[in-house]
Amino acid sequence: MLTHRHVWIDMHDFEELGGWMVDSQYVHIMGTPYLIAPGVGNPVPDAVKRVELSEGGSYRLWVRSRNWVVDHAPGQFQVLLNGQPTEAVFGKSGTDEWVWEPGGEFDLAAGPCELTMRDLTGYFARCASLILTTDGDYVPPSEVGALRDERRRMLGVPAEPEDMGDFDLVVVGAGPGGCPSAIAAARLGLKTALVHDRPIVGGNASGELGVAFDGASSRQANAREGGIAEEICRLRAMHKGRGYTDALQMLIDAEPNLHLFTNKRVMGAETGADQAIRSVEALDTFTGRKHVFRGRIFIDCTGDAWLGYFAGAEYMFGRESRDQFDESMAPEKADRISMSGCLMGPTYGPRGVAKDSPVPYVAPAWAPKFPPDEEFGRIVVAPKVTAWWLEHPGMVDDVWDGERARDELIKISFGFWDWIKNVWSGREKAANYVLAHQPIMNGRREGMRLIGDHVLTENDAEQARPFPDRVGHAGWPIDVHHPKGIFSGKEGPFQSNTHVPLHLIPFRSLYSRNVPNLMMAGRNISVTHVALGTVRVQNTIATMAQAVGTAAWLCVKHDTTPRGIYRNHLAELQQTLLKHDQYIPGLRSEDAADLARKAKARASSSKEDEKFNLRQGWETELMPLDTPRALLFPRGVEPRVDSIYLKLHSDLDQPVEATLHVRETPEPGDFLSRQDIATPTAIIPAKGEHWVEFKIDRDVEVRYLWVWLAPMAGISWRRVVRPPLDYFRATGGDEGPWETVYGQGHSFSPEEPSDVVANCGPENVINGYSRIQDPDNYMWVSDPVKGFPQWVDLDFGGGVEMNTVYLTFDTDMNNPPMPGGNLAGPRVRQCVKDYEVACKVDGEWRTVASVEGNFMRRCVHRFEAMQVEQLRVTVKGSNGDKSARVFEIRAYRE
Repeated sequence: MLTHRHVWIDMHDFEELGGWMVDSQYVHIMGTPYLIAPGVGNPVPDAVKRVELSEGGSYRLWVRSRNWVVDHAPGQFQVLLNGQPTEAVFGKSGTDEWVWEPGGEFDLAAGPCELTMRDLTGYFARCASLILTTDGDYVPPSEVGALRDERRRMLGVPAEPEDMGDFDLVVVGAGPGGCPSAIAAARLGLKTALVHDRPIVGGNASGELGVAFDGASSRQANAREGGIAEEICRLRAMHKGRGYTDALQMLIDAEPNLHLFTNKRVMGAETGADQAIRSVEALDTFTGRKHVFRGRIFIDCTGDAWLGYFAGAEYMFGRESRDQFDESMAPEKADRISMSGCLMGPTYGPRGVAKDSPVPYVAPAWAPKFPPDEEFGRIVVAPKVTAWWLEHPGMVDDVWDGERARDELIKISFGFWDWIKNVWSGREKAANYVLAHQPIMNGRREGMRLIGDHVLTENDAEQARPFPDRVGHAGWPIDVHHPKGIFSGKEGPFQSNTHVPLHLIPFRSLYSRNVPNLMMAGRNISVTHVALGTVRVQNTIATMAQAVGTAAWLCVKHDTTPRGIYRNHLAELQQTLLKHDQYIPGLRSEDAADLARKAKARASSSKEDEKFNLRQGWETELMPLDTPRALLFPRGVEPRVDSIYLKLHSDLDQPVEATLHVRETPEPGDFLSRQDIATPTAIIPAKGEHWVEFKIDRDVEVRYLWVWLAPMAGISWRRVVRPPLDYFRATGGDEGPWETVYGQGHSFSPEEPSDVVANCGPENVINGYSRIQDPDNYMWVSDPVKGFPQWVDLDFGGGVEMNTVYLTFDTDMNNPPMPGGNLAGPRVRQCVKDYEVACKVDGEWRTVASVEGNFMRRCVHRFEAMQVEQLRVTVKGSNGDKSARVFEIRAYRE
């Protein structure tokens, strides 16, 4: 009986990828990873693999490929065997499904055989697998399940799942939700599995995509997320690396209880009669081997709610109707529209580079056409700009048909580059630019959302409802993108970008209402489509994650469910979160185990003239009004604008009157309006810098305002760097275009500025707060005149046994984390840099910790237990400030 030889070749095993890339985003849909040729109109270099054939003979080649635009077949390629090309050209089939195509017959000798993938077109050719077979009648299976089984059979992969063991907690997804969840639980002692379907951690914030850790502080004062979110941002700023991947990996590697499993895509869940999850089954995205993880508690951080879906959790998808949750921004009727993702890696959309001479561009026929500027509804100021609004319409299904959704974004990107080069009114700026890179990773914004005991709504955010079960906060706008995506025209990229007050996240929105041991963190929490707009950013997700990771520890500790934590252990959850630097607005530490609460604090000195100021950004030099200068900013939550205050400097001997031009604009960065809605006047006092009030006294319905001052001799307006999100300054004037300056503003306040002096006394380190609350509840700040070292003491009035000290320093939580590194640099200047911790035992001081080069907000020191009479923190230097700044000292016997 003749025995036929079958050789399955995985494309991701190619030793030399050339210009091809391995894409494993859609293994759950189409079965395997594949090679894709991400050219920009020019064929990419060959990929090469060498296989060993045990027998020579006549082999038939099968190629699994996809024609991703049927009418145009843009991604064509050939396969070469030992340098001999196939007569067939692949990527031209009459369907956009993945198909097996015959590649012809080849006489091959036993021994090495070189396989070459040759891109012919430069437009995203793709190939998933090759099969060499001596059986002329053999046809590979097309159905995904059968294909996976055939692949396992040919490659000798065991059909039985590998048992990965028992865990206290299984977290699925290692992005901004999964990593902090797992880290929080592991630190508290849980044996934790972190199961992730990508080769590196970080999700949308990883080095594969590059979304920044934005959050509430991008729009709210004193609102930057603390805890693990702040650790991530501080490490990212200090070490740079691949997006936030390296920072997250550092924190993961530091936890012995945490076990990371990459390239594992969860594809199923086993549940019991009570609907509780017993185990999850994950597919190795490269080997095809199945793996089983058993656990007591599970957290879904997949973004798309896949774990909840497989476990039978109730979920929502698309837009809810207006009357379902009484949301003014919801449509009248429910539908399946969701927000589009956008292509990243590491920047948004296509990227061009400048050449020495003009470079024409002719778009491929499959790229969409966009109208001129006035109809396009998008603001573009430079050819190098990359845009988050390169989005497909919301009816494109990027959950169940993710690859096609990604391909729609590729088409849009090429259409946009065509617009930049050939349609845009500023196209002369792009004349010398050539398209150099087009990313293929889809940074997703919305998927399925699991239903909890509470569904967070638009009204919850807008009214800042005071949930008693709050475990975190949010403050990003209700940022909902237009359902038509890039095709929305004059209506612009937003459905909503409505400012909201700082609001709260209830624990009841972070666990499933029908799967008793399932929690979630990320864009898949219990939230409406509208309210998702304010909670879906990375720093906010990280706070949810720390909350559910901590709750998982309490579930195991008390042998209960997440709902049981809400009903019976809520205070313990909140106090534990506060202990570990989670910010929960309105809550104060009341931890009875904290020995510092009963101590008396004193310090070597305290600053007596620190002004209480929660304005965001950093004031820099004075900019003379020698040209028209403008500032654009979002209005407040309410439409009423009473006054605007500008910080202006006068060199004149006499007061002078100034006129402020006030204008409306629908979009951030848009200085196009030439119509004043108000022209208030005010008197600038003589000599010196003054806050000057301009009375507006009117309602403003649009989202943004911009104001400008005409040239005035002897008057200057102070520049601000790193202002809040959507603040811009501009120069120029109405006679020509206003030139926008990104990442800068001018000194401005929507409220009357105050010169109240803050209490900087040592009692602040034990007041129960770890950030500024008001002028009385501030932080300890030493007298800058006295220099370093400076110390703060806790006197326990006798010996108390302790072995752990928690310190919280000032890393300027008033200002946002910035893309590419927090704040003005890797180190926050206010942060304590060099310090010692000492304990007085039997009348003698013992140093238990000595640190140089600190840049972190939260520092924990553990030492041998001892009877401590006094605890002293001596600050020897900061990262730039002349004062020591300490928010909180906690002491424990752990």
